[in-house]
Amino acid sequence: MNRESITPLSFIIELLNPPMIHPVDRTLKLFAELKDIYINCNRPTDNVTEFSRLDKNSQEVKKLIVRSDKIILLNDFTNATLDAFWKEAGDVIKKSVTILNIPLFFFRQYTVRFTATPSGGKDSRLFLGHVVCGLNEDKLKTFGRPIHGFGLRFVVPPLQQEQNEYNIRIESLLKETSKMFMENQARFLAPLQLRDNYLQDIKREIDKTYNFLKDNMSNFLEQYNV
Repeated sequence: MNRESITPLSFIIELLNPPMIHPVDRTLKLFAELKDIYINCNRPTDNVTEFSRLDKNSQEVKKLIVRSDKIILLNDFTNATLDAFWKEAGDVIKKSVTILNIPLFFFRQYTVRFTATPSGGKDSRLFLGHVVCGLNEDKLKTFGRPIHGFGLRFVVPPLQQEQNEYNIRIESLLKETSKMFMENQARFLAPLQLRDNYLQDIKREIDKTYNFLKDNMSNFLEQYNV
């Protein structure tokens, strides 16, 4: 694969907290504190409040979803770097924890998505299916029709000294088959007490999620470059 072609697509942070009731006045106060980031506030149910913003030029979607049991931050179809995303996300998390009086996060889930291209401009289906997996046309004839998409999934379990797991997908991008879609969904399982340095802990966890996809999976795919 071409490591230099890696382009961020989505960053998602999900932080699971003890079940709580968030009074309307607190969620409205949080919305007022974050008005420079989100411009819409919607309350689809009594237990869910959603702040959002759509950039009509870039089509980037930003959301903060406040539920009774978790907060979710999402930047989709983004061109931002991880550091640029975190500069906003860290502030959103800090204000959410303070205003909503969240005491701890049981576990955290992070999703990082990229697009990238195979080396030499190959069709991503051919690169993943033929080059990486060693399939050939004869073995695929059993389907009786063309293959429009192809992908791989890796599940990497926790270690005793590192209680996090990775769920990785690498697929041909259906709307543009010259590119690959790459995703790492990581879960960090040890409870996180919200002490003074908790934001550093969250940043370290999303960095691990990002770097495992960018470095470890790129190292794996680059073995198949020809």
